[in-house]
Amino acid sequence: MDAYPPSNSKRKNAPATVYDYSSSGPVLSQSALYDHLNKVSRSFALTIPLMPAPLRDYISLAYLICRIVDTVEDDAKAATVDKITWLSDFSFLAGDEFEQHDVLLGLRQRALELTQAGSNEYEVALIADLERAINLLLSFPDEVKEVICHGVAILGHGMASAQRKSLEDAQIINLDDVDNYCYFVAGVVGEMLAELFSLSDKKADKKDLMELAVSFGEGLQLTNILRDRAQDSLRGVSFLPASTRDEVLDYVALTQGHLDDAIDFICTLSPKESAGVRLFCLTNVAMAMYLLRKVARNPLDPECNYKISRANTKRLFIWCRLAVRANWSVHALSFILSLGMKSARRSARQLRDKVSIWDHSSTTN
Repeated sequence: MDAYPPSNSKRKNAPATVYDYSSSGPVLSQSALYDHLNKVSRSFALTIPLMPAPLRDYISLAYLICRIVDTVEDDAKAATVDKITWLSDFSFLAGDEFEQHDVLLGLRQRALELTQAGSNEYEVALIADLERAINLLLSFPDEVKEVICHGVAILGHGMASAQRKSLEDAQIINLDDVDNYCYFVAGVVGEMLAELFSLSDKKADKKDLMELAVSFGEGLQLTNILRDRAQDSLRGVSFLPASTRDEVLDYVALTQGHLDDAIDFICTLSPKESAGVRLFCLTNVAMAMYLLRKVARNPLDPECNYKISRANTKRLFIWCRLAVRANWSVHALSFILSLGMKSARRSARQLRDKVSIWDHSSTTN
């Protein structure tokens, strides 16, 4: 889910927001919330604070809960059957808005046992704080809590399904497989963000945001996949049915098309009411475009050594900050970053109709 490796960078000041701490049990403090974010995500630790309070807190917590699910699913040393059981149980509990506290405590303990050997210390520390994180979620307004719980339930369901397919030795062999995988690990996150952005910006066209949300998420996820192919290969996994130069470049073009949709997603948000949200999104998309260009230049790099230097990260951020206030300048920046890149653009609406279960089911298992 995250576009960049973990970082030990520190954020000096957490935002001050007051919640109704009506849930029972200990609640994750804001300082702990942002401390976890800084330790498990470089890109989001840099960009989430660009948004206004309390939206940035909602999205920070949503990301961390998704990261917990992702950590369990990704753990290479945990037994696949045990991961499937945990992911399914967590999905059910999220679908019930975490009503059963004793079940939550059991899931926390099982997650710690599953990940102690195969995950890094920051991810394990985050899992150890699962109870406090969920108690903070339960203190959020009902409409926010419902969106996050729904998204997490779908995420857990999709990851459990992916693990079941791995037991059957099912491979990702075509674009439909890629689309379905990307939906459950990133497209649904795009939908969750679109819902939360719509709650924050009443002038935003929710229908248009939701239509573009899945493509937005897939663009960022495909960038990650293309960047991490060598590392994934060492783990014996592959998320793209592409091995030749031309096949990889075809997926680079598809990814560029999704990132073009992400630019349209950004421009659907109000330049005034959602300036911080637009900057959050644009910064992540700009970094993805920068990385994608590196992949296009050397698509078969065996090391997949595609990185953004700190100087270029700072430069991209400055460009995004200058461009974000008007749609024409957002498009201009996108044009510059993708100049010379081939873009294979698909219908965002048809993609969402094909893969999304957000609007079609209240239960995911």
